[in-house]
Amino acid sequence: MTTIERPRYNAVGEREPRVEGLHKVTGRTVYAADVQLPGMLHARLVLSPHPHARITALHADAALAHPGVVAVVTADDLARASRDGSNPARGASNRADALFADREAVFAGQPVAAVLGESYADAEEGAELVRVEYEVLPAVLDVEAAMEPDSPLARSPVSDIDHTEEDAHVTIDVRSEEAEGRATNIASHLSFERGDLDEGFSRADLVVEQSYRAALVHQGYIEPHATVASYDPATGDVAVWTSTQGQFHVRDTLMRLFKLPETKLRVVGCELGGGFGGKMIQSATIATACALVAGRPVKLVFTRREDLLAATPTPGSVVRLRSGITSEGDLTALEATVIYDAGAFPGAPVAAGTLLISSFYRWPHLRTDGYEVLTNHVSVGAIRAPGIHNITHAIEQQVDAMALGVGLDPAAVRLRNAVRTGDEMASGKPFPSIGMVETIEAAARHPIWTGREAARARSTETTRVGVGLAVSGWLGGLQPATCELMLNSDGTVNAVVGVMDISGVNTSFAQIVAEELAIPVERVSVSTGDTRTAPYAGIAAGSKTTITMGRAVREAAVDLREQMFSIAADQLEANPTDMVLGEGEVQVAGSPDRSLTFRRLAAITTGFGSLYTPIVGKGAISARVQAPGFTAQLAELEVDTVSGNVTLTGWATVQDAGYAINPLSVEGQMEGGTGMGIGIGLSEEYLYDDEGRLRNAGLLDYRMPTAADTPDIDSVIVEVPSEEGPYGARGVGEPSITAGGAAIANALHDALGVRLTEMPATPERVLRALGRVAD
Repeated sequence: MTTIERPRYNAVGEREPRVEGLHKVTGRTVYAADVQLPGMLHARLVLSPHPHARITALHADAALAHPGVVAVVTADDLARASRDGSNPARGASNRADALFADREAVFAGQPVAAVLGESYADAEEGAELVRVEYEVLPAVLDVEAAMEPDSPLARSPVSDIDHTEEDAHVTIDVRSEEAEGRATNIASHLSFERGDLDEGFSRADLVVEQSYRAALVHQGYIEPHATVASYDPATGDVAVWTSTQGQFHVRDTLMRLFKLPETKLRVVGCELGGGFGGKMIQSATIATACALVAGRPVKLVFTRREDLLAATPTPGSVVRLRSGITSEGDLTALEATVIYDAGAFPGAPVAAGTLLISSFYRWPHLRTDGYEVLTNHVSVGAIRAPGIHNITHAIEQQVDAMALGVGLDPAAVRLRNAVRTGDEMASGKPFPSIGMVETIEAAARHPIWTGREAARARSTETTRVGVGLAVSGWLGGLQPATCELMLNSDGTVNAVVGVMDISGVNTSFAQIVAEELAIPVERVSVSTGDTRTAPYAGIAAGSKTTITMGRAVREAAVDLREQMFSIAADQLEANPTDMVLGEGEVQVAGSPDRSLTFRRLAAITTGFGSLYTPIVGKGAISARVQAPGFTAQLAELEVDTVSGNVTLTGWATVQDAGYAINPLSVEGQMEGGTGMGIGIGLSEEYLYDDEGRLRNAGLLDYRMPTAADTPDIDSVIVEVPSEEGPYGARGVGEPSITAGGAAIANALHDALGVRLTEMPATPERVLRALGRVAD
């Protein structure tokens, strides 16, 4: 096991309330939609009603004649927004470039134009007056049919696929083979192979073959996409306030699209009302283009309907599995096909899903193929651990079916075959330090699992009770990070970071600083600067923020501490190696009366005529080793066999956090991700009609779980230290979403004796599985 230097003081490892929490719960937090600028216009979108259509004409005269309407911006106007006159939407293969549909609409809900008005009402009324003429084209709506050679094309061929969102969430040293301009709906494909499948299946005492489906789902953030963009024609300066998980990513994208010099662009990442992988650039590109065209500030805030129709939900999938097991419980072979519905633009997490479906267990023989397929559904993006709830729903039911098929305990089979530190993934790359085994062991000891026989005994003729287990994980991403610390004149410390605080990480950063400087957390202030005032930071995604930025914060605190030691040693005529920290002061070891307070150190380094430079700590890291996190989840449920309704009566989420810097925050991440997993498992899905139009573009019909649907969640933290995370910490934001749907599916099988291979497990699907509703 990895040896990690443990904390010396009592700042990390403590349950600290989130520093920004009070403002959020009292309504004082400023979000992007709250930003107001003089002369600001409001933008409303005109969306395509067709999943696939050629735009033959767009009539804006009536809208432009409407009082208060200033402009109507379409794809043809984007060349005016670019410094070199290029048009990013022309022939765009990637969603980030396709701000508006350019001659062809490729999904129902795709923005075709933006109407700019002096008020929100003016813009909205103007949008209703824009008339677009379409020539409807064949729509590709079934992902498996889309792969057939004779399928119509969902769109023009793609090339130069943008993998930014997948790369932001996970670092994988493989890349899929891309279509690169070929006339096909298969945007990319990759495969992994090990051993000999025929030999593996010949050794098996039981072979299970099954197909699984998972629905396309929304990330479910409360705040919709929102941006305010300002352009000053006199100076050429562009300022953007936006709801994003990565302000530097927004900056770089806007620079690329509109050929803006970095010195003229400032992006302010505002507080987020939820992101979960779905808050990147959607509104920022459109609002900025509109501001550049109009020469005035523009605010664009998606409605809930627009967010469901036109943002980037996470993909649906089809997974086909064939796997073998011996009577002793050894897994022998896995043959897997993973198909993601990417929607109208590439961007599905095919590399992550194809790799991890075959990497969590020790398969001696395997072959996995992954496909990213274009259809005329809305283009997809990331969610927590993108693509992994899809494959977990399949592989964890498969493992359960094999274990039960040979009469073995499903937990014991998982423990027997689980990967350990140093085991190879399907790609051949070894796992770094991981805690999958320890996580399963903790779940197997939990009362929900040990008490499953008693739970089943509560079953009646019309109410069946079941308990299910599922295990999953996430590799996590890697990205460089930097931080600056300043010693203030009163002895407090300011930290400046550039990463967005979407999960309470600034509180953890304050704890790290307090730990390294031996001061109370209350004496540390952590602020998120913008792209002009903060040092570089990556996207807050991929469960990498704490393990990367946390390391940079710790290095900055150590640097600041060493500077204080050097100055104090000079003042006290001692050796810097003899200096130690007291609370708020630097002392000579063994002589606490020989000391300088932080306040005094600040005074002698910032005063007039000071002999010392100001004390500014800097931390910069390049992350090279991932810190994969694993989760094991237990679901106890009751099924009404008359109505098909499922009620969760117990839940445990066991997760390896490496080291819980803030256990309160870690538990919050575990519970939040679990709640999302429950929604994915039971109710959430995009429902399309036969013509490719979304039927449930509102929260009354898109059914997310409420407090009434969610049981009390027992969060069990396991701590197997990572190799590079601060104090051994791992990212915790993503593993918790991955296993919920699979745990529910296994619990339903335990209760009913039938497999629900399609997710979510709605009442209709439950009754269909029981043979009480016809297909």
